[in-house]
Amino acid sequence: MDLAPEIFKSIIKEESAKLLKSMNAKLTPCIDYYISIDVDVSPFDNSDTKKEGVSYTYKKFDGYAPIFAYLGEEGYCVNAELRKGSQHCQKNTPEFLRKSIKYSKAITSNPLLLRLDSGNDAIDNIAICKEKMLILL
Repeated sequence: MDLAPEIFKSIIKEESAKLLKSMNAKLTPCIDYYISIDVDVSPFDNSDTKKEGVSYTYKKFDGYAPIFAYLGEEGYCVNAELRKGSQHCQKNTPEFLRKSIKYSKAITSNPLLLRLDSGNDAIDNIAICKEKMLILL
């Protein structure tokens, strides 16, 4: 039963991708015909709470540091993951990118352009882009 939440999360993300594909959701390219996947951590301020996973973030407050992946100029959320506030932005990012790319490719056949913050300037991420034939900015 412990795996149930993870299974449900992936089912929801896969079905969301299918829905966007079936609706022919508008996807505006950022450069020529390349569709962007924008990935970044966005710290949430949960100061003065006692919630599990709340810890000191790089933004100098207590909170969470979830990571998000948005597709196209419209910004369809294709993946999200709640993380502890103290977690480094690169930790577990390669697997997050693989899943985000998978969901994005389920939505569009256009080539993808991955845009990441400098905190994710890592050889592991470059390797994923080479493996998946993506452009990395």
